Amino acid sequence: MRKYQSLTALRAFEAVARFKSISAAAGELNVTRPAVSKQVTLLENDMGCALLTRSGNAIRLTQAGNELFLALRQAFALIHSTTEAISRRAKQGQHLRVLVCRDFASSWLAGQVGTFLVANPGISVEIFAEKNGNFRLDEDFDFRIFYGMKGATSCDGFEETQLCHWIDMLVCTETFAGSYIGKGRKLCEAPCLVDANYDVWDEWCALTGIDPGGPRGQQTVFNETTLCLSVAASGGGLTVGDSFLSLPAIRTGELIVPHQVGLVSAQHYALLKPQGRSTGLAGRKFEAWLRGAIEAYQVTVLQVLSEKAIQVRERPISGPGRLALA
Repeated sequence: MRKYQSLTALRAFEAVARFKSISAAAGELNVTRPAVSKQVTLLENDMGCALLTRSGNAIRLTQAGNELFLALRQAFALIHSTTEAISRRAKQGQHLRVLVCRDFASSWLAGQVGTFLVANPGISVEIFAEKNGNFRLDEDFDFRIFYGMKGATSCDGFEETQLCHWIDMLVCTETFAGSYIGKGRKLCEAPCLVDANYDVWDEWCALTGIDPGGPRGQQTVFNETTLCLSVAASGGGLTVGDSFLSLPAIRTGELIVPHQVGLVSAQHYALLKPQGRSTGLAGRKFEAWLRGAIEAYQVTVLQVLSEKAIQVRERPISGPGRLALA
């Protein structure tokens, strides 16, 4: 049978190591000083090494003591966050916390989630927008939504499932297109707006057969696609817009697709859930709604692009790896 150290002794040592004081540790644990000293001594005897050195009122950690203290600090923090999360879910079974990459949250989810809330009046949702890939692992969320290549969004402790791909298109205003695109002009000479976190310009040109005429020249770099689209809508440049973020502007004519072709993305949005945690009724309802809303939106995307005579091209991948919008 595996032997475990006394939790009482470990708690006593962690408190002493943190405060560098037996009196302070005793006060926090609501026990006497001799009781704390006894537990630390029992732990040292059990482990066969000194964990503390004492010189008058000064307490210092030995190398072994410092190693144990760091491990205990992490372990107790994990226990605390886990018990807090379980308690929160027990008390607020109808409350969900969702962490979403900022572009997806502001440009799509924020405009859609109201339908879920209206249809489920007993469920409340907290949505936190974050830079893509910043999982905030020290916090508890029921769902996380990020994008990336297959497997790129996965990390230990989470179950990852695919939500959808999107369609990438070059977009700009009609006025901008009249000044910079066509009539013998090279595409690479048009001012470009680039998302530093999602730059697929070269790949997009290669796979769609659009000749840019050379390397990009003038370009402005942003850290979010929504910023690129905002500047593009003001007539400030040409950018790659994906169907989730740019479709409303394409639909109204605020942005046009000068080269009427779109390419299904290699990356996809993924839904991550804590591994081993059963999803409650509120979570199951939210996930079902989310997948249904995305599926309906993808149908709308294809309808709008068809009306605009924009051809959608799949990637030249065959077999089980073939990509589709869903």
